[in-house]
Amino acid sequence: MKPLLALMVAVAVTAAVGSEVWSGRDVSVPGGDAPTEVVAAGIAAASVADRPGAFDTPPQDQPPYDGRVTFVRIEFSGGGGGRGFRGFGQGPPWSHDWPRADRNFSSILGELTSIDTDAQNHIVLRMDDPEVFKYPLIYAVEVGYWNPSRAEIDALSAYLQKGGFLIVDDFQGQQIYQLQAILAEALPGAVIDEVPDDHAIFDSFYFIEDPHSLIPPYGGSRPLYLGVFEDNDPSKRLMAIFNYNNDIAEYWEYSDRGFYPVDLSNEAYQFGVNYLMYALTR
Repeated sequence: MKPLLALMVAVAVTAAVGSEVWSGRDVSVPGGDAPTEVVAAGIAAASVADRPGAFDTPPQDQPPYDGRVTFVRIEFSGGGGGRGFRGFGQGPPWSHDWPRADRNFSSILGELTSIDTDAQNHIVLRMDDPEVFKYPLIYAVEVGYWNPSRAEIDALSAYLQKGGFLIVDDFQGQQIYQLQAILAEALPGAVIDEVPDDHAIFDSFYFIEDPHSLIPPYGGSRPLYLGVFEDNDPSKRLMAIFNYNNDIAEYWEYSDRGFYPVDLSNEAYQFGVNYLMYALTR
C-alpha cells in the first residue's frame, strides 16, 4: 500500500508516472470465477444511438427511482466549455463521454450479469440532490474543474460515510490537486492510497490480473488506481476509486464504433462491472 505523494512535479507526472514516484512523504487527504472476457457480441448488443442536441443539459425525463440498479453521473458547475476526447462533445467537463458511455455501460451490465437494468437506466444528478442517497454508486469525471459548494461537500461526506461508492474517471496531471482538496474537506484525515493489484475490487466479478494493462485511450501515462479506505485501513471497505491517468468511459462510449480494439473495450467494461459489483456487495 503506497500513500499518495504531493506530486510536486505535476507536469512530469502526466508524461512519466511509474512505480518510482510512489516514495517520499505522505499526504493526508481523503478520502466460481466469472469469464475473463466480455464477448464482442455483448458489446454489439449494447449499441445505442447518439442523443441529439446539447451535451451540457441533463434530460428532464430521467427514469424515476424504482429500486433497480442505476448508473448515476454527477453534474457540477465550472470548467466552461469542454471537449470530448475525440472532439465530438462540446459540453462542460462533467459531461465528457455522456450520454453514450452511460447508456452503453448500463446495457452491457444488463447483458452480462443478472442485474435488472437496461440501457435507459442511467441518470445525471448534482451531488447535493437528496436523490443521490437512493443509489449505491456515483460516477464523476474531470474533477479538476469541480468547485463544489459547501452543500455538495457535506453531501459527498455523508454519502461516502453511509456506504456509498464513488468512481472518479477521466482525470490526469494536476487535476489530482483539486481532488485532494475536495476530499480533504469531505473526509478530513483520510488518505488517498494506491489500490493494490490484488484487491478484491479487481476480482469482484471478472478477474483482472494486471489492472495496469488497460492502456489509457489518450496514451502516454501509466494508469494508477487510487482510492480511499474506511478508517484508512486497507482491510476495510474501499469507499472510492480514482482512475488516475485513465478514462475507461472513453472505451465504453465508442465500443460500438470501432475506434478502439475490441480487447481494450472489453477490459474497460470489466473494470466498470467490477466496480459496480464491489459497491453492491461490500
